Amino acid sequence: MIRLRNSLIACLFTGFCLSAVAEVNLPASLKSATLAPLPIHHQQQLTYLALGDVIHWRDASGKSLAQLDQPAELLDWRYPVKLQSGKIKTSELVAATVFLPEQQPGLVALDPATGKLRELLRVPTPEFKIENLCLSRTGCNHLSLYLLDERGTAEHWLVVDVNGKAAAKLLRRLPIAPNSKSCAVDDEQDLLFIAEEGIGIWAQGASEESAPGRAAVDLQKPFGKLPGSVESLAVVPQGLVAAIAEEKQLALYSTRESQFKQQQLIDLPNTDEPEVVKAVVVADGVADKNSLKLIVGDEKTGNHYLSLPWNIAPQKKPNHSIVSVTPDVQTDVMARFGDAADDPAIWVNKKRPQKSLVIGTNKQQGLFVYDMQGREVQHFNTGKLNNVDVRYGVPFGKKVIDIAVATNRDDNSLAIYTIDPKSGKLAFSGSVATDLEEIYGFCLYQNSNGATYAIPNAKSGEFQQIQLTVVADQTNKNAWVWQGKKVRSFFVKSQPEGCVADDKNQRLFVGEEDEAVWTIGAEPNAGTQVELVLRAGDLLVADVEGMGIYQGKNKNYLVVSSQGNNSYVILEATAPYKTRGVIRIDLDAERGIDGVSETDGLEVTHANLGGVFGEGMLVVQDGHKVMPEAPQNFKYISWEKIRSALQLD
Repeated sequence: MIRLRNSLIACLFTGFCLSAVAEVNLPASLKSATLAPLPIHHQQQLTYLALGDVIHWRDASGKSLAQLDQPAELLDWRYPVKLQSGKIKTSELVAATVFLPEQQPGLVALDPATGKLRELLRVPTPEFKIENLCLSRTGCNHLSLYLLDERGTAEHWLVVDVNGKAAAKLLRRLPIAPNSKSCAVDDEQDLLFIAEEGIGIWAQGASEESAPGRAAVDLQKPFGKLPGSVESLAVVPQGLVAAIAEEKQLALYSTRESQFKQQQLIDLPNTDEPEVVKAVVVADGVADKNSLKLIVGDEKTGNHYLSLPWNIAPQKKPNHSIVSVTPDVQTDVMARFGDAADDPAIWVNKKRPQKSLVIGTNKQQGLFVYDMQGREVQHFNTGKLNNVDVRYGVPFGKKVIDIAVATNRDDNSLAIYTIDPKSGKLAFSGSVATDLEEIYGFCLYQNSNGATYAIPNAKSGEFQQIQLTVVADQTNKNAWVWQGKKVRSFFVKSQPEGCVADDKNQRLFVGEEDEAVWTIGAEPNAGTQVELVLRAGDLLVADVEGMGIYQGKNKNYLVVSSQGNNSYVILEATAPYKTRGVIRIDLDAERGIDGVSETDGLEVTHANLGGVFGEGMLVVQDGHKVMPEAPQNFKYISWEKIRSALQLD
């Protein structure tokens, strides 16, 4: 008999309602194996994947439908997974396991259409004994595998890329709770759940681009509601199931909208120590009616099959879906780990566009210069530089040069670098002091008369517009020095950073990190009142960070870093600033370039830079470098990919 505890009236408010649990006897061939129920039916009944001395696909009566002569232990699966075989793609179930006796992790694939069960991939054997494993399929739609080491680390491997190609590539190693017994991934919410022996259940980001950090789902009493130590976890739609071995119980949680609430405790008096739980939710054939099917594994009493109703609340659909694109080039990485790379600018070589440069700041060191292949060609140890921008045709004595200007947080100044228009060589040219405290973000503006203005901001919310000019050095008649004249100040109410000028239309766009994107006229006499472009919220997720303007043939587009959800919002750069789409930069396994997360700065150009960048490119800072793990860098993405993905004009 199964007993229920703590069935909550709260289900009326959450949409997560449970009721009586039924236990069904299993045939002998399904009692002793490591067993997982599958959402694949045979003769209108569930089927199972069973591990032991042989891997079997079995029907509800226990009959073997397919087998692979390979002993294995531990199990997780995803279905359907698109697999590429030559020019043919198939939809198959992919299961992760550990092949014995080698203790080597790997994948098997089951094609329900043909009944074929085969070994798909082997992952290099780790140096540790694998405590457990789990699969993850994030929004970018590649499949990855977590391997747990009970000493407090995990390996995260890419195993099937977005094109359906199976290949093992190490994404990262990450710290997890020590003595971790089990893991499970909620793909919809991008959450990795980990059970820490004697402590409780934790949640952290599942994507390889996730920032460090974890949150408690539930802790053992008296700090939480867990009555004992969790041995196994299983994720189901909007829910989590935890097996508590010594107490002979299952704890069921609602995880809707990442709010973790224990909904029900189920006593399992017919078991000895239930150490494994596997689950699947299937439709009952009636509208909005689903059943949760559970296999509870117990070494002494065998497998137990449980069934109960499982209501899934409707999810709110986003106004804009996020479209994935992949990077084309990545730069050399910074010298060391930590928050270093910040903001890029693009210098276009007018005569030889393929020799153009990306200029990026390192806010711990200085300025770094990269070619179109991402190779570092120059760097300057000139201080803690934050944001950088470029302009062309600036008078410098008897010459006309190009310049790059960056905010220097060491002394709240503007660091200026000359760029030789022919060779692209940069040289440090001097500094202009400001009276800002905690100088931060920055952009340049150049009007039709050739006047060049620096527009730095401070953490206080103040923006200044400073006209840059050169004058003869009074101590050296053959030298020139930079001067700055403040011509305007304006404000936002809290900390800003991102800033970009639309020179042709004499307009500035500025970001207030927690609040919004604003706009204001770029000329010094354009007033001090900013106007709203887009507020932070579900679409543009704070922090609002870097921004750039793409000057298209028919329309201009404003690109803004939505740092809070690792995406980029693209708007028309003229009122009413219509949103045209949201992109995310996913990894490219073929090129060996990881995806992008937590972008600070970005820049975009419409210039034909040759090759894949014939329509220009977007350059972004990558906050987490993986595949392999390394210090931060910058990624280049062709505009053609973005235009095609969002069907831009």
